[in-house]
Amino acid sequence: MNFVLTDSPTQEDIDVIHNGLIAYNLNYMDIREMKDLAVFYSDDQGVRLAGVVGETLGNWLKVKYLWVSEALRGKGIGGELLARAEAEAIKRGCRYAVLDTFSFQALPFYEKKGYMLQFTLESYPKHNQAKHFLTKELIQPDNENA
Repeated sequence: MNFVLTDSPTQEDIDVIHNGLIAYNLNYMDIREMKDLAVFYSDDQGVRLAGVVGETLGNWLKVKYLWVSEALRGKGIGGELLARAEAEAIKRGCRYAVLDTFSFQALPFYEKKGYMLQFTLESYPKHNQAKHFLTKELIQPDNENA
C-alpha cells in the first residue's frame, strides 16, 4: 500500500475515483437522473455569442456557466438565458437553483434575478477575491406536498 501524489493524473486515474464515487452515491440517490441543460444565443451564422450551461438533478437546477460576449452585455441576453434555463428546469420538476460566481463576475446580476447569497468564501482563489454561492426558489411549494 502506498500514497501517490501527482500533478498530472491520467484520465484513467480520474475515472477510477469518479466511478467509485458514482457507485457509492447510487446507494442514496439516482444520479442517472442527472440531465444536462443548455441554452445558447447565436448569430445568424450560428456563432455562439452567449449561453448558459447546467444540469438538473431531483429538485435542483445547477447553473455551471453563464457567459455573454462583451458586445451583448447589458442588453438583457443573460437574464433571458437564465429565465429560459429556469423554465426548463421547472418543467423537469426542479424547485430550486444553485450557482456560484466570483467577486469579479456577476453577483449583483444574480441578486437582481432573485438569487439569494448563501455564503461567501473569502480570499478565494486569491486574497483580494471571493467566491459567492447563491440559491433561488424557482417555484413555491404547494400546500399538499410541503
